[in-house]
Amino acid sequence: MFGKVIRLASALAFSLLLVILPCSSAFRSQLQAEGLPQGQPAGNTATTAAVTPPLARPPVADTSLQKRNEILERETAVSLKEKELKSLSESLSARIQQLQQARKEIEASLDQKKKDEAEKYKKMLKVYKSLRPEAAAALMDKLDESMALEMLTQMDTKTAVKLIPLMNQDRVLKWTRLSLKDN
Repeated sequence: MFGKVIRLASALAFSLLLVILPCSSAFRSQLQAEGLPQGQPAGNTATTAAVTPPLARPPVADTSLQKRNEILERETAVSLKEKELKSLSESLSARIQQLQQARKEIEASLDQKKKDEAEKYKKMLKVYKSLRPEAAAALMDKLDESMALEMLTQMDTKTAVKLIPLMNQDRVLKWTRLSLKDN
């Protein structure tokens, strides 16, 4: 673009020189053949009267204006996209905060549930510990296997020792294997 402006300025300066300075018709013919602008009509070589060629709007200005408009349109579009992205980012941040809050509430609820279950287990273990060993073993044999094994794991050693000889031996062996694998 800068090169086009320089060429246009030099052509304009050259035209002005031709208008100001008289020149021969041979020189004018040569200029016309080369496509350079002429300052005077072809037959008028002796006069110094200035006849300026009509200045047409250069195509450079049109393309420059067109490019400027395109740039402005792009800047506007980019600005709109930036606003849209900012809005989306803010809504996403708000949603993330909501989800984090919900996660904290769920974790607190799960922790409370675990504490409640642990408390229930402790109460149940106290009940089984207070029973006679024969009655406690008979009840544990009727429980679901995983629950009975978990209760044996949670019991203190003294109570477990009293119950093991009275319980179903297959369950006791399974509990022993599981206990040894965990260690």
